[in-house]
Amino acid sequence: MSSLIGIDWGTTTFRAYLYDQSSTYVDRISSAAGIMQELHPDFENILYDQIGSWLTRYPSIPIIASGMITSRQGWVETPYLACPASLENLGKTLTAFRLHDGRDIHFVAGVSQQHPTANIMRGEETQMAGLASRKPTLAVLPGTHSKWIWMADECISRFTTFITGELFTALTERTILGRLITDQKDPTSFRLGVEEGYYSTSRTGGILSQLFGARAKPILGLMQPNAVYDYISGLLLGTEVKEAVELGVEAQIRPLVCGSSALVTRYQKALQICGFKVSVAEQDSASTGLYRIAVEAGLLAR
Repeated sequence: MSSLIGIDWGTTTFRAYLYDQSSTYVDRISSAAGIMQELHPDFENILYDQIGSWLTRYPSIPIIASGMITSRQGWVETPYLACPASLENLGKTLTAFRLHDGRDIHFVAGVSQQHPTANIMRGEETQMAGLASRKPTLAVLPGTHSKWIWMADECISRFTTFITGELFTALTERTILGRLITDQKDPTSFRLGVEEGYYSTSRTGGILSQLFGARAKPILGLMQPNAVYDYISGLLLGTEVKEAVELGVEAQIRPLVCGSSALVTRYQKALQICGFKVSVAEQDSASTGLYRIAVEAGLLAR
């Protein structure tokens, strides 16, 4: 018998899970119905378009949702919990919204911090709730805005966001650097980029000057055009790891990387090139997190 509907609703993707009497989902729906896909979205109609059959079949089971759907650009803006943020507190601070059929959907709060730097997250807190049982010291969640999240006693203690993914897309698709890119890939150039980004010094230049090398090197015959894509990717990831180290990632820490398989593979390789041992987590940690938060909230029996 199904007990819960969980929704991970992001900027570009909609994922929904139908659970049995445990955190194991028995059905899953994934689509491109993210919150930014329409200019003026009717989120309730989108919800019924995506999982209407579940809602009809199971009219009384609770619904819980997290991700950018809880942001200012989403459906219902929820408050931010200040770090340290625990699984228990996430369960206690759900925001309920009444649907037109009379049932409630419960939205998860985001997490914020003000020190050492101002930062916010929505969606990643649910992934961390799913990963909490693994007790990671540090989790790395690659994405458009990658998150490095420090954990202590199943609480999010602090975190850092890097705009690496969005910057990579902008550089390769909307700048002069992208005009040199071919469809071919070159793993050797990825390693070169990671090393140059990670080991850069004041003498070799920072990321802004290094990036122009992705244009200069092919023109001067020092790099093949098919190397540009992976070189830029490596350069950005190497720089991200370097900045994370400067923020306190020590050599003995074993980062737990969680996300889509393609991105996880790149981050795993980059971290290993920089000398880190890496663990990899299951991709659907958000589904486990949604279930655990629902239990903490009392939506389900323990």
